[in-house]
Amino acid sequence: MMADVRRTTFFLRFERLMKTYLPSIDGFNEAFSEENMAEISSVLKGACASPAAGRKGSTTDMRAEEIVSAAWARMHRKHNICPGHVLNLSEDKSQGTDRLRYKIDGSFISDADKGSIVPGATNWALQRLSVEFKRGGTHLDAFEDRSGKKTKDEEEMEDEEMEDEEEMEDEAETRRFVRGQLTSHAERVFTYQHRTALFMIFVNGLEFRVIRWDRSGCIVTEAQNYVETLEHTKRLLHFLYAFSKMTPEQQGIDTTAVPLSKDSCGWKRMDALSFAHRHDVNEKERKITTIPSDFLGPADDPGKSPLFEHGLLHDDPAATCNLQTDHPPRPRCSEIRPVFEYVRTLFQQSVPKGWPRYKVTVDRRVYLIGKSITPSSGLFGRGTRGYVALEWETQRFVFLKDTWRPHYVDLEHEGDMLQNLNTEKVSCVPTLVCHGAVGQQKTEASEYSPITGHKKPDVQGSDAPRDEVKAPERDKSKRRIAGLPSRARCSDSVVKTKRSVNEPRRGGAISEPLKPKNPRDDKAASDSQRARDKRDDRGTKRPHPATSETDICDGVGLPHLQHYRIVVAEVCLEATSFRYGKQLARVIMHCIIAHREAVEDCRILHSDVSAGNILILPTIKPGWIYWTGILSDWELSKFLPGDKEELKAGQAHRVGTWYFMSIRSLAYPHRPLGIPDELESFLHVIIFFAIRFIRSNCTLSVVHSFMNGYFDGVTYQGRNRYTCSETKISTIREARLCHGHIKIAFMGGAERLGKDDHPLEGDGHPRHPLRDLLATLLKLFQARYAVEEWEASLARLDEAKTAVPEPLLPSLTSTVASRDGAYQRPPSEFGADDIEPEDATTVDVFSGPTKPSDKTFEEAKKLDSHLAVLQVFKRYVDNPRFVWPLDDKVKDGLDGYQPPEFSANAAKKARLTVRSTVTMASIPEGDGQRIRARTDL
Repeated sequence: MMADVRRTTFFLRFERLMKTYLPSIDGFNEAFSEENMAEISSVLKGACASPAAGRKGSTTDMRAEEIVSAAWARMHRKHNICPGHVLNLSEDKSQGTDRLRYKIDGSFISDADKGSIVPGATNWALQRLSVEFKRGGTHLDAFEDRSGKKTKDEEEMEDEEMEDEEEMEDEAETRRFVRGQLTSHAERVFTYQHRTALFMIFVNGLEFRVIRWDRSGCIVTEAQNYVETLEHTKRLLHFLYAFSKMTPEQQGIDTTAVPLSKDSCGWKRMDALSFAHRHDVNEKERKITTIPSDFLGPADDPGKSPLFEHGLLHDDPAATCNLQTDHPPRPRCSEIRPVFEYVRTLFQQSVPKGWPRYKVTVDRRVYLIGKSITPSSGLFGRGTRGYVALEWETQRFVFLKDTWRPHYVDLEHEGDMLQNLNTEKVSCVPTLVCHGAVGQQKTEASEYSPITGHKKPDVQGSDAPRDEVKAPERDKSKRRIAGLPSRARCSDSVVKTKRSVNEPRRGGAISEPLKPKNPRDDKAASDSQRARDKRDDRGTKRPHPATSETDICDGVGLPHLQHYRIVVAEVCLEATSFRYGKQLARVIMHCIIAHREAVEDCRILHSDVSAGNILILPTIKPGWIYWTGILSDWELSKFLPGDKEELKAGQAHRVGTWYFMSIRSLAYPHRPLGIPDELESFLHVIIFFAIRFIRSNCTLSVVHSFMNGYFDGVTYQGRNRYTCSETKISTIREARLCHGHIKIAFMGGAERLGKDDHPLEGDGHPRHPLRDLLATLLKLFQARYAVEEWEASLARLDEAKTAVPEPLLPSLTSTVASRDGAYQRPPSEFGADDIEPEDATTVDVFSGPTKPSDKTFEEAKKLDSHLAVLQVFKRYVDNPRFVWPLDDKVKDGLDGYQPPEFSANAAKKARLTVRSTVTMASIPEGDGQRIRARTDL
């Protein structure tokens, strides 16, 4: 996340932010007299004197921050500096339900929620305006771009570099830490609440900044002194007063998510449904003899619940009801229908004590939700959250996805794509219930993007008044995602400029590496709220591309996003829930079948095949509970062109999940995806799961090293170009799954290793079929890239032949001879008979690339459709000749895995890079059509 700071941050003058986002401050003079403002200014200034005198890292400094926050609290209690709100300080106590235990210094909470406040705790679910206090100094300013100075003489020499490099590094690290704090605090608020935006005050000693966060990025004002004069204090009070006059929607609250009170009908019904039902069915794959007659399957639609007719439920779940008559603590079984045990468990986990619950409406259907079971993996981006939701009318459990989707022309809604798939009866895909955009909610920060935005951020040094800076007139209908230049122009936050003493500090965030996330953690839809050193099962979704740190301009990574919700009938298990290897292979085979039917019946390409998008759905078939694979998350899918249409890239940046994208798509993000790319993604998915969970001859350290090399690693191509790791490339090129000298082999529980760390053959135990399944698949893709290498080499030769020859340079021999005068060649040391004559088999290295065999061409051609890959899976999964062990699943091999810092940093840069090259072949890259942003909705 922190690597995206400058890409997702831009500067806006305080006055302009006030006029743009906050209403009029009518009534301010009546609320604050000159005497009151003078007292506020004096008290706050006195409190700031202690931090200014403190030393870095001392306990005195930590106490100083508390002195500042306490002074704010006293002034609020006495003068109500933010009318209608309570200032809750929480620097010492985290939220009980927050597993990350983050603590923010304080927040303003609406008087309407006063009764729900836990004194001294963070109260993430109630915060309206977050506040973070620091003791002062530029080294603690998260958005400052100059060196911290301690003396007046140093202040006058601002443009000179500090002589002590260690101190500079310490200051940079401190700022990174503070930026991380601010971003994490904003992320917590977005996790606990349903929000479109969040305002935050960053108080750093004598100065403050206002920050406005949303899913595309953040707006930050200049640092302003708020106690130097009465006018400075009035600026701060203007903001607080204007904020208090904003409606909840203007403050960034998503008002379409209606909070439920604890005495509401919906809250109590959710409690009742969270209890285990004695007739709930265990989802284990097995033979069954009976099933409850009123069992509610994952995709069943029971119609309107009879409980409404009997008067046991209110039509509006937000209505207050009588606990004893409407919702007894232990309701009768007839009032609750049995489901699979895992569905009940997931719902129970979504309604923990102390977590808020909401009523949301999607396409006129009402749903009740609690805590997300797939929390989003960061503040910026899609912010996808998944809920086991209670559909109020039918009283069934469904899956609701809340996300911020890219809002650009030619990008279809996921619900529309699912509707097409359902209409054509494509198997193994979710069943659409309803979907729709959430009002007119779109990201605001993205409007200031230098690439796609319609508004213009402020630039320091402009002669125009800050509140009169206007964006140039543009035709909104032609808004596009533009490809980034090789050298993007940066704003003044990147280039140091000398400022006057009286000019407010602008400050620009400096990009730094993102701490990697662990692939083993629970699935995010994107992108779960977890510690910064974790990565989810899906890998990391690709944001808008950017160049290297020196090439990034402020706000260049701001994506234009639209709030969107979709509901599907199936509540599924994650793919990591598989019990043994054959089950995993079968689940992936089902998803390939779904992919094939989508392409052949609907001309739809999924475009994001990844581990997190492969799910498991237990279903009841005659005499069996059977686990079926589900290919989910069709949000990036696109229609394939007709026979006479040209296939074009859907977006001007990488689309997909880095871990599982094909070598070709990583090398050329502007080239359109095809069936071979998607099939290769399935190969990477099964390798990803197999290395982690299937018993093999790899030690834990080998598993960690392989994961880093194959999935996290990158190859730097020079000139800011990256592609996937050499490990992934060599695996495909050689069609061998190896790590160093170890040939990776999967085993059953009874197999034993020989001295060469390889399973013993001929010991009476059958060979694990997964070895041969992967070997067969690797040979197909080996052929594909061999053909592509040859075709690319031919293209380069043709280009060289048609190029206009340049004048030949004098030969090295003639140059040396003319300089030395008497240069002569020595005679050959070999006689004519000593050299073996050239035969017909000798390769002429100047004759061009060697053409692959006809067999190789045939194998590569097979990947143009799904048939060959499905035949491989069917052969090893369904043929009784191949015996799969039932005890081959082991504990997750990624426990404790932490990608090395260098690989993590390089991988992050690679994911943000627009253009790249591939080592296996230099395939000419076509021009992709740029995409216009939607402005008609």
